[in-house]
This record gives sequence, C-alpha cells and structure tokens, in this order.
Amino acid sequence: MNIEQILGEVARGSERAFKELFYLCKDNIYHTALKLSKDEFIADEVLQETFVIVWNKRDSLLEINDFEAWLYRIAKNVFLARLRSKSLPTEPIDLYLHELINPAPAIDPAEYKELEKHFEIAIGKLPEKQRLTYQFIKAEGMSRNEVAKLLQVSPETVKSNYEEATNRVRGYMIKYLKDSGLSIILLYLLKK
Repeated sequence: MNIEQILGEVARGSERAFKELFYLCKDNIYHTALKLSKDEFIADEVLQETFVIVWNKRDSLLEINDFEAWLYRIAKNVFLARLRSKSLPTEPIDLYLHELINPAPAIDPAEYKELEKHFEIAIGKLPEKQRLTYQFIKAEGMSRNEVAKLLQVSPETVKSNYEEATNRVRGYMIKYLKDSGLSIILLYLLKK
C-alpha cells in the first residue's frame, strides 16, 4: 500500500493501517526528537503524543496535502510544548496527563476523565520510591541529581526507579487501552 492508501484506511478507522503508518514514520520522528532533546524519554513522549494527535485527527487525514510536513509540524509543536512545560517550576500531574493523552475534540470529555482516573491509579500503584521519583521528575520537572539529593539516593538509583516507574505506568495503561487504536503507540514504547 502507498501512503495515500494507508491514510485513507486510517481515516476510515483501520487500526491495522494506523499501525502500518506508525511503523512507517516512527523512526524519523523519534530520531529527530532524540537529536533535539538528547533524552530518550522525551523522544518517546514526543513520538507517542504526535501519533495520538494523528489518530484523533484521522477524520481529516484525506484533506491534508502534504502528510509528512503536517506530521513534522505536529511533532515540532509537541516538542516545543514539552520544552515550555519543562521551564516551569512546577507542572501539575493533570497537565502531564493532558500531554500524555492529548485529548483532541474527538475525545469525549467523559472518556478523558476515565483516562485521567486510570492514569492516576497507575501512578498510585507504584512503590513509594518509584512513585516519588516519577512525580518529582514528571510533575515537578526536577533533574535526576535534584531527586537523588532529595531522596538521599544515587542518581543511578533515580534513573533505575524512573525507568521502572515509567514502564509500570505504561504497562498499566496498555492493559486499560488494549481495545483502543492508540495501544499500538504504547506497545512500541514498552519495547524501549
């Protein structure tokens, strides 16, 4: 299938075509975000958020003249939004959740509340050190060294706790979203 055919199938709601589109474009988006951010987690999140937006706007895919330019514009905007949010002294968990699932008008507010609830449950299920590490890095925008000082552990322990927490949250959300077309994005991120 060529890109126009894939986009047509995605516009009709085909999860199989969305998966094909994701695997076709993911490397360029990921590597660009990684080159700019020099952070694998940010690159993963930019990739994920970009494709969440693509899925949410799938109804208008056939109206887009230059899909590649449109996709990169979305990724650039997601990356810039992430940069702006990192410069803030604090970032409420709700804002991070909003970034994670980025509800577009196509998402029902009730669905968003349900996703938000499950995201908070996933964080709440983390062991205390992992939960604190995850929240300090994600919600407070703290560096690994700052978290290490605060929790009186090594930066390597912070890195390990953060990676494990991220994997657990993603794993929980995959279970919750298994029937959603968006689960392919989360599955990709779990492999990292």
